[in-house]
Amino acid sequence: MKTKFCLIILLSILSYKTYSQEFELKNPNIEKLREQVKTDFKNEGIYYYLINNYNPTSELYEKEFYEWEKESICSFKRDFENDIKYSIFQCKEAGGILVNVEFPKISREKLMSWIEQMYEIDKMDIDVNVWKENNSKFEPSEINPGCYYKISEKENSTIVDLYCGC
Repeated sequence: MKTKFCLIILLSILSYKTYSQEFELKNPNIEKLREQVKTDFKNEGIYYYLINNYNPTSELYEKEFYEWEKESICSFKRDFENDIKYSIFQCKEAGGILVNVEFPKISREKLMSWIEQMYEIDKMDIDVNVWKENNSKFEPSEINPGCYYKISEKENSTIVDLYCGC
């Protein structure tokens, strides 16, 4: 009986330790992502990063189409392994692009490094991005066209919002 109890305790500790481990992002292949974005401009770098590194667990859903081009998708959601959730919205003619990615909990430092790498895919020469607001925003140093990243955290997940436009 004592052995059985010890075994249950040990298994509980091991499963807790395994479950509570922090999610690790895979390193992005920036050159490959640049080429993919250049070749197929309908999708952006984060989507290609996810496709290249994590298996999709859903088809595209909540799809929307451009008003002026009814067969082209301008917004969708998709889920990936490790409980990663991706959504994109680019349905306004001059409205830029909005991306939202929800990852399992990630350390701030590792996520900041990943964002800096992803920024290199299609960085603009107008202004260089810098970290602001207690390292929760990575955006141009001045108010300029470009890509604006924002990190927010929930209890069990970390969210990256990206806006690129004017």
